[in-house]
Amino acid sequence: MATVRTRRQRLGQHFLRDAATARAIVAALADEPARVLEIGPGRGALTRPLIDRFATVRAVELDGALAAGLTAGLGRTERLEVRHADALTADLDELAGGGPWQVAANLPYSVGTAIVRRLLPRHDLFTALVVMVQHEVARRMVAPPGGRDRGLLTLETEAWGRALLLFTVPPERFAPPPKVNSAVLRIELRPPHVPVAAIARALALAAVAFAQRRKKIANALAAVAVAEELAAALRSAGVDPGARPQELGMEAWFALALALPGTGAAPGGGGGR
Repeated sequence: MATVRTRRQRLGQHFLRDAATARAIVAALADEPARVLEIGPGRGALTRPLIDRFATVRAVELDGALAAGLTAGLGRTERLEVRHADALTADLDELAGGGPWQVAANLPYSVGTAIVRRLLPRHDLFTALVVMVQHEVARRMVAPPGGRDRGLLTLETEAWGRALLLFTVPPERFAPPPKVNSAVLRIELRPPHVPVAAIARALALAAVAFAQRRKKIANALAAVAVAEELAAALRSAGVDPGARPQELGMEAWFALALALPGTGAAPGGGGGR
């Protein structure tokens, strides 16, 4: 007989059950702004210490039954507002009305990366994200130049903020326990120092290059320009043609985007991690 998987299981959601971990996540938030948008509160393990500390907590829950149970389980409080919505599709300007906000979340594995990617450019709405994701994803977000985990997700994070991996969370602190470790990140969002169009071009170039991450950068980007133009752009940007894509910092990609304007690939469209 086939096992029927719940929607939570399909999403890769595991409920945090360790109070010390919840307190550590809350402690990683700043005092201001005293407003926290919690994504995926589930059964409220993180919501409880959030409303103990902050004046305003807006909890966004996809599961209608859990959203209803959250209010019932925590009791009536003016500090908590529960919204039944999908953080992947909801209008962020409406969801974060009255901000700016900090974000706290235990994100489902299957959609955690997509949600973080959606929040990263919105420094106008969010000052910082303190999020729990799969440990592998966290390593990719903070991977330094030359690191084997470095990829497109790393560059997106660097383009819009500064990420720090705070601590690892083992499987036994969840119900049901996952098969892998989780990790908590703090990402401070900031306005970019280059035009948004330059970020888009830089990430488009990186997407092409990371699709062939084992190749030298001059070969990985051979499809975006003729050899002479590419060689001139690499010289102008101060990039070693023999470097691999994962060895470049975000500033190098910005410089390449400036030297090679008009690259047409969409950010993320060329693969990579």
